[in-house]
Amino acid sequence: MSVKAKIAAGAATFALAGGGLGLAGTLTASAATPSCGTNCTQLFAHKYGPKYVGDVYQARAAAGQPVILFQTSNSDQAEDFTVSFLGSVNSFYRHYGLVSPAFAHSYGDLPVVEIEYSPYGLSSNFCLSTAPGMAAVSGGKVSLEACGQYSSSLFAADFRDGVRDRRSEVGGDIPLISGATNSFSNPEVLTYPAGNPTDMPRPQLEVEPQSSYSGGAKFDSQLWGFQGSPVHGSIPAPPP
Repeated sequence: MSVKAKIAAGAATFALAGGGLGLAGTLTASAATPSCGTNCTQLFAHKYGPKYVGDVYQARAAAGQPVILFQTSNSDQAEDFTVSFLGSVNSFYRHYGLVSPAFAHSYGDLPVVEIEYSPYGLSSNFCLSTAPGMAAVSGGKVSLEACGQYSSSLFAADFRDGVRDRRSEVGGDIPLISGATNSFSNPEVLTYPAGNPTDMPRPQLEVEPQSSYSGGAKFDSQLWGFQGSPVHGSIPAPPP
């Protein structure tokens, strides 16, 4: 069973503050299917924007099912996800111990995020994850695995390195650091690999060491926003 605790009140948005992303006000999210209502959102890579969003290949809720990017739809249950903020890494480490002490030491102030596949708004108990029970490695594929069992299904939302993006419901796009990384100078982060969403076979999301352009900005294939089609709802906010 997932450890996530959805927050019913106090929805928040993320806006740039002091060079990073910070909490500010109220946000709305979007769902791929109307039946997902207020519970779902969609994930997109800064590289392509919300034209292509996170999608479970063949819409199958099963361990090992690949996660790809696919053209945004308002009727495709494969694009329905629930994004839950579970509090700070430090707090999460103290209460659940699913991330390593080194991870908590490096990213203690960042929020823990869990991204669950929720077709038609229904919990599947499967989340975006690298190989369960194993350290994240460069090129590690991202698929569905059981939520809340291992650090591999958790990510730290790195607001410090976010960039403004009005297309994103959270005000910007951010790196998502794998909870299973054991490299802290260049952690493995959620990445869209080489190729394009229209390629066949569809490129599968993966984790790669975090990289920067010469000016210091993070690769646009490693920055992620939250948005979707016109059905609106809300993303649970981090607890205080």
